[in-house]
Amino acid sequence: MSKFEDIKELLSTAFDNFSDVLEIEMRSEFSVIEVQEYGRQSFIIVSICFDDNTFTINLNGNETVITDFDSTKLFSISNAKMVGFIPIDGDKGLLRFSNSRRCDFVFFDENDFCFVEFKLNATSEEERAIRKNRKESIDQLKTTISWFHLKLEKNYAGLNLEAYVCTPKFYYPRFNSSWGELAEDFLNNYGFKLFEIDYKICD
Repeated sequence: MSKFEDIKELLSTAFDNFSDVLEIEMRSEFSVIEVQEYGRQSFIIVSICFDDNTFTINLNGNETVITDFDSTKLFSISNAKMVGFIPIDGDKGLLRFSNSRRCDFVFFDENDFCFVEFKLNATSEEERAIRKNRKESIDQLKTTISWFHLKLEKNYAGLNLEAYVCTPKFYYPRFNSSWGELAEDFLNNYGFKLFEIDYKICD
């Protein structure tokens, strides 16, 4: 059995509603977006129409068109073969509507298991605000990672772990020294890398 199937089986055992929230994406390139209207849930974008600035998501098995597409608020995945996608929050998220501060979604393929937190609505370019948002994002990732570690007993079927903070473009490369300290502290505590980028290129 492949690592992809192994992690699916482990997740299915750990989470009662896993089969209800898992989506399998076979496209080599696709993007994920957070939709405010649906409890800030993360969705895979099915298609984008640039003529009227709309995009389509799969909502409860139906293709639903959403207005006001914003290309700056995506997390993109490329060079993929098969990806398992799990939203964390929202009506169809793994936790549904939780008061706990968790990250937005996780995804995995045959090689990696990734935790992703969106922080794309931030508008302030003040260094203090940027540091605060970065810290909040990392705290949400840490909470989610600790929760998955507990549920899976740290068994990720041999997959490499990665974490991503998806922030506005003006955050980086500015203030790299402060980010470097946060990333180094994360690596020392969790044993895997934390990235501040809005994309993943699969191996």
